[in-house]
Amino acid sequence: MLQHLVTIHSKSILISVVVLFTTACQTSMVKQFESIRPGMEKNDVIGLMGSPNQTLRVHGKDRWYYNFYEDKIRFEKEVQFINGIAVYTGEVSQPPVVESASAQDARNLESDRQQSEIQITKQSEQARFRSDYENYDAKLKGEDKVHYLPNFVPIR
Repeated sequence: MLQHLVTIHSKSILISVVVLFTTACQTSMVKQFESIRPGMEKNDVIGLMGSPNQTLRVHGKDRWYYNFYEDKIRFEKEVQFINGIAVYTGEVSQPPVVESASAQDARNLESDRQQSEIQITKQSEQARFRSDYENYDAKLKGEDKVHYLPNFVPIR
């Protein structure tokens, strides 16, 4: 009977230890994410957070997105890497809107107009160069001079 009590007691201690360790290992995803620092490598981030929900490469940066819930609150976090090293951690960053679409269109139209003017100028220069060359070539050949033929009176 004593052996039976010791076995039951050791099993309950074992279960308590297992429960304690499993609950102690469950840290908050927010706290895990906050432990990511710039300068960490991708493998370190995967070790802390696991695989990202989404990856994207924009402007030379690898962007990893993590979505998770804690206390019924949805968190969307981002880690940005350059050459495999974390350079940004935090909320999902949105590029700032510098100008409206109509302002961008106006800038594009002005740029197109300038490019058209440059092309027209180049074409007129090429035409002038071609004309100058043709005049030079004619001068070398003597085609620019007027040759008079004498008027002969026919002999009878």
